[in-house]
Amino acid sequence: MKTLLLSKTNFKVLDFSLPLWVVLLVFTIIASISLTIYFLILFRKNRKFYFEKEQVSADEFKRLEKFEIQRNNFELEIAKIRKIQRDRIKK
Repeated sequence: MKTLLLSKTNFKVLDFSLPLWVVLLVFTIIASISLTIYFLILFRKNRKFYFEKEQVSADEFKRLEKFEIQRNNFELEIAKIRKIQRDRIKK
């Protein structure tokens, strides 16, 4: 009985009458293609990143990013020390 209901259900677009299973098939194909592309992009290995206009691997990018953070922290510490020295000189 369900197959009879599916075969009787039609979508009328302009002058065309499409059965329900055709519409569902088209949406299923589009969804599977979209999901496949999404997962390929999401799980792609050996991604390349750009660090200061140079292309680097993901591991190298993480290493450079950590180095950049440490360098910034070091510069902040040096600035604090210089400020303390200036304050002592003024006194």
